[in-house]
Amino acid sequence: MNELKRIAAIHDLSGVGKCSLTVALPVISASGVECACMPTAILSTHTAVFTGYTVRDLSDDMLPMARHWKREGIHFDALYSGYMISPAQGEIIAEVFDTVSDEGTLKIVDPVMADGGAYYPGFGEEMAAAFRRLCAKADIITPNVTEACFLTGTEFVDGVHDAQFVRELMEKLCKLGSKKIILTGVCPEEGKIGNVMLDCADGEMIHGFYEKLPMAYHGTGDLFSSALAALLVRGADIKDAADCASFLVMEGMKRSVSKDIPAHMGVDFEGILPQYIEKISKLFE
Repeated sequence: MNELKRIAAIHDLSGVGKCSLTVALPVISASGVECACMPTAILSTHTAVFTGYTVRDLSDDMLPMARHWKREGIHFDALYSGYMISPAQGEIIAEVFDTVSDEGTLKIVDPVMADGGAYYPGFGEEMAAAFRRLCAKADIITPNVTEACFLTGTEFVDGVHDAQFVRELMEKLCKLGSKKIILTGVCPEEGKIGNVMLDCADGEMIHGFYEKLPMAYHGTGDLFSSALAALLVRGADIKDAADCASFLVMEGMKRSVSKDIPAHMGVDFEGILPQYIEKISKLFE
């Protein structure tokens, strides 16, 4: 039997409002990959819509965790980082990457800091600068359109994103240093949304677009990137991995809309996991 792959997910743990580790752990596990967890912070809820949430910064624990993993000789097939509690954590995560990665370790950075043309609460240009430095260490980055604009100093475009805008934006992202870009939340026309992927080495661009649903749910980026990371580690090509990850997101959103779940509570992806597992099982037959 094939050896079980292992990913270290470096994210915050928000107790309510499905995102970050509460998404990464079940989705990566359901994808057939072991998920090790390094919390960057513990919050009572995520920071969008909710107010008065509690926060505990775990920056001081991260490098000791990484050094312990290193001493134990634990191998990670991928390192996948997301939300940081502060710009200073960018340097810590970079050192974690250096400490626990070895030859063949895939490094994926989701620069979680903004959406809808605005930064998340408490974030600004300092966070964008921190993510630029971290993206330079990544093999793959998965920004949404807002994050890509903030990372590259590009004016944000709301609504439809034409092909020239997308191409130029992704070429700017390549200059940050990662090998491949997966840009999420691209709207090629009214009623459509999806992802565009660019290989920075050969300039090949591929995409996958889907019907745009009437609501935007919190945590969809985490849902997508978690599934994508796991499937890539298992050996799927980037187009198949993105298509399966998008299936999980879109079907979970449809389920959430049908059940009238508030957007800030996150996607009801749990009920879609059996279909998702069946879909990826066929992919790896």
